[in-house]
Amino acid sequence: MKALARAILTGVRSLLDADPAVRLRGRRILTLEVLKRVRTELTFRRQGFLWTGAAASSITQSIYVDEHYQDAHMGPMVEWLKANTAFSRPVIVNVGANLGDVVLPLTRTGKRVVAVEPNPETFARLERNVRQNGLSDRVTCCNVAIAASAGTAELVTASDAGNSEINEPGGRLGFDGVDQRAGVVAVKTVRLDDLLASLGVTPDQVALVWSDTQGFESQVIESATALWKNGVPLWVEIWPKGLICHGGVPRFLDLCRQHFRSLFPETRFDGKPEPITALEPIVARLKGAEFTDVLLIP
Repeated sequence: MKALARAILTGVRSLLDADPAVRLRGRRILTLEVLKRVRTELTFRRQGFLWTGAAASSITQSIYVDEHYQDAHMGPMVEWLKANTAFSRPVIVNVGANLGDVVLPLTRTGKRVVAVEPNPETFARLERNVRQNGLSDRVTCCNVAIAASAGTAELVTASDAGNSEINEPGGRLGFDGVDQRAGVVAVKTVRLDDLLASLGVTPDQVALVWSDTQGFESQVIESATALWKNGVPLWVEIWPKGLICHGGVPRFLDLCRQHFRSLFPETRFDGKPEPITALEPIVARLKGAEFTDVLLIP
């Protein structure tokens, strides 16, 4: 009830603002609060795309209200990449694609996108969003989890589908205490290098990997050594609370030092990249459930 009250108060206050954009956001917040109580799924148009998502999903809600979720820094990053010859390569890979919040905007680069999403329910919405926007010839959707070895794994789903997380020995999950466990599904795991090979994509064809895997980033890095050897940059979410549950923060930092030489923090793409030694203090500054994104450069 407190969250509902805060949302309504924010919406009402926004309606009183002189800025039309702020008033529009306020109307969307209030409309969303009504729709969430009568629908389990929403279909709407934002950014020139038609979106369908679970009404309870924070990603759906963010796109509905603010027109984007985690692609806020996409423009500056893509502009920086365009200045580098490696970005002339024809393929982008999105690991942890969810409902396509990053996939759909990335198609505007003119590149083919390989979208990887392990949650079957979310994957169905990803495919629907690709199909209903006429992008099936530009996006290849893969219903698997990327891991260091091929096999199967348990995916623990949450009340917010965006929080689904691979369960490893020990049973700890980064979203525990933040969201409710909703169920468990068995998912196929595959190395990213092997998945791309099965699709006929060679490492020298990949311009970028974009990864958001709820703390499973160390496994993603381990699974794609051929990509990093070929100079493919990695845009990756850093969420220490999740990393602790999936091999630990030191393991993640060690893998980054092995495969990457420099980085850009999410808020800065001007000038030269920082050395990879800058990653450890960036991670150390994150407290509690805080997270950030960085562009790692081999």
